[in-house]
Amino acid sequence: MRLVTLIALILLCGNLHAAAGRAIFVFGDAQIVSADGNQRWLLKNAEVNNGDLIITGKNGVVQLRMIDKAFIAIRSNSEFKIENYILGATKEEDSAFFSLLKGGFRAITGAIGKRLKSAYRVGTNVATIGIRGTDYTARLCDQDCNNNFGAAAGSTLVDDGLYVGVIDGGIELTNKLGTLDLDELQYGYVRDAASAPVALLNAPEFLFFRSRPPNSENEDSDGESSETIKSDTVQKRQVVEPDTGDISSDSSLQEDTNINRTDLTPEDVVATSSFSQSIETDSGVTVSLDGATVGAQRSVVSTLGDSATSNSITTVSENFFDAMTIENGAVTRFEGNALGGGFGPHSIGTATTLDLGFDPVTGISWGRWSGGTASFNNSATGANASIDLTARSLHWVSGPDRVDVTLPLSGTINYQLIGNTSPTDNLGNTGVLGAASLSADFNNMTTSTTVDIGINNQVWNASGNGVIQTNGDFAGTMSVTGTDSSTGAFSGTGSNAGFFTDNAAGAGMGYALEADVNSIPTNVTGTAVFQPQ
Repeated sequence: MRLVTLIALILLCGNLHAAAGRAIFVFGDAQIVSADGNQRWLLKNAEVNNGDLIITGKNGVVQLRMIDKAFIAIRSNSEFKIENYILGATKEEDSAFFSLLKGGFRAITGAIGKRLKSAYRVGTNVATIGIRGTDYTARLCDQDCNNNFGAAAGSTLVDDGLYVGVIDGGIELTNKLGTLDLDELQYGYVRDAASAPVALLNAPEFLFFRSRPPNSENEDSDGESSETIKSDTVQKRQVVEPDTGDISSDSSLQEDTNINRTDLTPEDVVATSSFSQSIETDSGVTVSLDGATVGAQRSVVSTLGDSATSNSITTVSENFFDAMTIENGAVTRFEGNALGGGFGPHSIGTATTLDLGFDPVTGISWGRWSGGTASFNNSATGANASIDLTARSLHWVSGPDRVDVTLPLSGTINYQLIGNTSPTDNLGNTGVLGAASLSADFNNMTTSTTVDIGINNQVWNASGNGVIQTNGDFAGTMSVTGTDSSTGAFSGTGSNAGFFTDNAAGAGMGYALEADVNSIPTNVTGTAVFQPQ
């Protein structure tokens, strides 16, 4: 018996090195930076580990289910770090330490918070949050919180500092100047590290966001899935876990800490997470978790040349969140115009993603499908077509999630190149983008673009103009001049298409160039990504 117990303890202690939890829902721009500095897109069902920093963009929302069944919803424009999350063989080995660097979150504690409350702590730059078994929310304001939720930028900003509110249970708000105990439906505020925590009489509306925990059995009687504040009170929410759960007696908690299990699998997550909820991002996008279409969308540029002729296409299309697929940061499905006509979904098929890139400042990603066979489905006719990519590439650029784009009303912005795919032709050659430029005239809503390419012992120089649409997309034509090392000069035509991100803070562009070089129909395609100089 002692041997069996010893083996059980060894196996249970092995769980200390398992993942801290999993992402059970991800919407919009969400990235994860691991302890070794590796940055990648955060995807649904991905593991989260000790040392991971989770970063959400303007429309990004993330929900985590931790190994002890705790629930964490991270709001838009936030940075939330898992410092140390361990479910030990005994409560003395438990640890649930986080850091809120920016933005806000909602948390419902799990087994760790129930059996040893001192093992749970959230640190900020102004105060530390401790718990007494709870459902609570917090937001760290730094010139980015408005009096009214979803108010436009430029409206009255609230004072900077840490704001907290308790939905159920209680928390302790502590810094070097004192401790403030808050119970159910009470709220607190800390201006800075040199100010003591103080209680607030009313609930700050900007503190709360739609973040209903994934547990359909705990829905409110009226079916409401929002935490939008009504007057000065907050409707009480039931906690996901029982108030008196204990690791030694609660069968549901034992299931998640079974000695034969090393971590929650995706199937485990689905089994314990029934979605009946909606989430609202800081920019007002309402995300329905039952698959309904929402207002957020992404601009996607694609460019492709014909394999046998000089014909090519570059186009920009708007994709709602359920119209495209992103895997490990790469677009593997999108909807757009096709070479030869038609509109519909393009899928990567057996092709491989090359030249994958991402710029965290602009939120733009890029890459190209190459090798194998991709596919296109015509939405109007239902017809399927294969795209042979053995001797050419389909290039793409994807923008951040957005509802609409605010562009400058006047002035000119000159951009610099920050990323690109390697240009390819229809003869199986890969080249180098030597230079590219983009200038946007917002007085006249026009663009000027250039690209300089070296490929197959040829130099291609292209320049053109385009028209900016009110949704931030742009498109235009290009003229081509070039030199072949064997046959001399040639000329041709081309096109470009792209998009600007909000406030014109970045731009993605595709180009497609065509010419007969030494009597051979040739096209060259590629993408470029820019930010202001």
